Amino acid sequence: MNKLAENLGRFRLVTFDITDTLLRFRTFPAYQYAKAAKDFGYPNLDQAKLADNFNRHFRQMAEKYPIFGYHHSEIGGWRNWWQLLVIRVFESSHSNIPSRDLEKIANHLIHSFETSECWCRCSSAEALVGDIKKEGKIVGVITNSDPRIRSVVKNLELPEFDFITCSYDIGYQKPSREIFGKALRQAGVAITGDESLHIGNTPRLDFLGARDAGWTSVLITNNSDSWREHSDIDPRKTFPTLRQFHVALKDKRLNL
Repeated sequence: MNKLAENLGRFRLVTFDITDTLLRFRTFPAYQYAKAAKDFGYPNLDQAKLADNFNRHFRQMAEKYPIFGYHHSEIGGWRNWWQLLVIRVFESSHSNIPSRDLEKIANHLIHSFETSECWCRCSSAEALVGDIKKEGKIVGVITNSDPRIRSVVKNLELPEFDFITCSYDIGYQKPSREIFGKALRQAGVAITGDESLHIGNTPRLDFLGARDAGWTSVLITNNSDSWREHSDIDPRKTFPTLRQFHVALKDKRLNL
């Protein structure tokens, strides 16, 4: 038996996070915002100011209207959530763009963030998912995203997943037990948490969320040491990059 099959032997289901696990932004969102404004005739916006305002307004809106406004009918859906965010970012950056053009820019950005213009695959993403599928595992995605994530996965040409559990579809987000429970049901057969492995890059949302739901979890640290602030994360289940996890999965006996 090869090492990958041996390491995954007790799992019937393997799921992945998307952002900064399988895919990453090709450039900073602020660059895309400035580029979009330039394309509509408003050049030379301050990217540092756009970045600060994006981070600030994203946090505020995620706190006030979580899950892209899922539980707040006054927002009118995830698309309006993003449109409102984009407009607030530009307005607070003193861009002096008329409202009619802000709406056009927002719609342009909402579409652009479905494509390879804004996303690229992390190293080994395609190969790792493919190798796990070859072992006959059910392979899915659990993501705190809006429904565009399905187009993103397709447009970036990742291998086809058996299912995608998206927070906006169900009204729960990681690290809640509910979203991991939904993934078990979406797998289509009777699978328990003991038979499930989740791979992601955020300590609280992915690693601890999956573990607290009764799953096994692996943390891709992306060469950050911030996970060490969590004393209950097993270092043996952390890997600096997705590629290094893939190599270890094939070459070593892991304590998963």
